[in-house]
Amino acid sequence: MRILPLITLTIAITIPVGLAAQEQGDAKSAREVLKAACERDARLTYRTGVRTLPEVREQMMAARKTYVRDCLAKASAAAS
Repeated sequence: MRILPLITLTIAITIPVGLAAQEQGDAKSAREVLKAACERDARLTYRTGVRTLPEVREQMMAARKTYVRDCLAKASAAAS
């Protein structure tokens, strides 16, 4: 009978400690989060397939970089 309260107490102590460790591990800056969102949007907008010609692929990659740079510039201007 004493084991059930002991297990409950152990779980109650362990869960908040695990959550605190997860929150500390995900400490990303706002710029990193914004850049990841811009890169995701660029990948969705400028998709390349397996059969894409190398010249076209290079153009798409350049367009992605430009899109991310512009996205970050707009976000920093909006934040200021």
